[in-house]
Amino acid sequence: MRILGLDIGSYSIKAVEVEVGLRNIEPLGFFEEPLPITKDLPRPEDVRVALHTLFTKHHLLPPLKIVSSMPGSLVSSRLITLPFTERSKINQTIPFELEEHIPFPMEKIIFDHHPLSIVEKKSNILVLFATKENIKERLDIFPSLELSPDILTADPVAPYNLTFFNWPETPETFAIVNIGRHQTTISIMDNQNLSHIRTIAIGGQAVTEAIEKEYRLPFEEAEKAKIQNGFLLDGQDQSETQISPDQIRFSNCIKQAVDPLVAAIHQTFQSARSKGYGVVKKSCLTGGGSLLRNIGRYFSQELQVEVTHLKSLEAFEMSHIPASDEHDAKASLALSLALGFARKRYAEQFNFRKGEFSKTQREPMGQEIRYLLSVGGIIGLILFLNLSVNYFILKSVYKRLEEQASQIIKKFPIKVPDSLLSSPTELRAFLNKKASGQEEKIEALGGKKEETLSTLEVIKQISQMVPKSVLFDVRDLSIVENHVKVKAISDSFNSIENIEKSFKSNPNFTKVAKGEISTSADGQNKDFTLTFDIKKKGKP
Repeated sequence: MRILGLDIGSYSIKAVEVEVGLRNIEPLGFFEEPLPITKDLPRPEDVRVALHTLFTKHHLLPPLKIVSSMPGSLVSSRLITLPFTERSKINQTIPFELEEHIPFPMEKIIFDHHPLSIVEKKSNILVLFATKENIKERLDIFPSLELSPDILTADPVAPYNLTFFNWPETPETFAIVNIGRHQTTISIMDNQNLSHIRTIAIGGQAVTEAIEKEYRLPFEEAEKAKIQNGFLLDGQDQSETQISPDQIRFSNCIKQAVDPLVAAIHQTFQSARSKGYGVVKKSCLTGGGSLLRNIGRYFSQELQVEVTHLKSLEAFEMSHIPASDEHDAKASLALSLALGFARKRYAEQFNFRKGEFSKTQREPMGQEIRYLLSVGGIIGLILFLNLSVNYFILKSVYKRLEEQASQIIKKFPIKVPDSLLSSPTELRAFLNKKASGQEEKIEALGGKKEETLSTLEVIKQISQMVPKSVLFDVRDLSIVENHVKVKAISDSFNSIENIEKSFKSNPNFTKVAKGEISTSADGQNKDFTLTFDIKKKGKP
């Protein structure tokens, strides 16, 4: 199986082609197509042209699986802790939990979730979501449906895939820091699990703009100066006498752009630690921004952790991509995307390509054909079931006719002794006695003077009053004279408000009051009470 990982950056589009065999994974090639160099993000039409060029120039054509990602700036994340571990319960609960944490209506987003860890029967769930508008814009840049991604994930979570393939020995807690042009993503691993992600809106362009401002250069020349001559001096470098004032000035200019990024990375490490994860002891740098000379030593000095450059290509003995600092830095994200599909559990990848954005949706004509085939299949299934049912009905009709009388009696809610079935007179007397007893109970429930609604009338009005779409599970109902107290369960505060309004709108109920609301034992629904009086008949 051929897999193509596509890293669509703002400086260039990087692609890594991987061949997956039964026992090995073979990186076949690394390809890069530049985008126009401007201060702003590239236009969608420029990205579309570059993608088309990349596919055609390097003959990256089907059959192959494609994996790409959304930039971290367009994806939001939430960490949700649930008091259970069952996958079905997690899937049912996440939408309700997420609704309370996002500023968008649920119908305007696509979300996906996966457990990070399970501790003492509690699940820590990472949820990623993006707006449908941003997902559509991302998918629209691809030249065709056939050349669009099968999986659309998110930049910050992709590096985790690298750790499953011949990953070198690392501390229990370490970070992969991917420095791009406009943003930097941080992925923190704790005990071989992804524990924390963050996207920082600072990247290599901040260095370019600092050089542009300090030396009053055009943007293109400042970018060229950064790539060819950019460097950072650390404490050890500046103690050497051969460092010139011009070099110090150039380094200090770059530091002005890099230091806010260092501070944000340090704050991210501290945030992860405050949430109970381990101390980050090692940081692996990658991305085009990591090619800035001496950036590793400078980060190590400022962050007080071991800092190395990520060598992702060295993990593959059969790689056809020449190992170099530039290839390792630029190809790491595209490689990690491809490896996400190469994993045996690739279905657990975060994927925004679902629902209305699923790649399995075809052109309109294909949809019509599938619709007709589905309708034909349903009709055939109905005919088959109808014939099967009629066969069994005809086969058993004679036996059912013989047992009809006794079966009807046995369906009564009142248990009838078998000895009475053969004597119609005794059976009639038995049923009349039971019927009289039921009438006495009904009369007792109806009240003596009928000054107010009977108990049955109250129950009937309660059951008819609340909309069927609202969860209203009555657990206890007590009626003392004309005072009623209801203990019930509903699924949200909004539903409880609707139930209260329904009671207040009933002309037969007065003094409707809502009691204390608390979380029910299942941790999902809400316990609450309602009290009201029953209006006496004939009174306004």
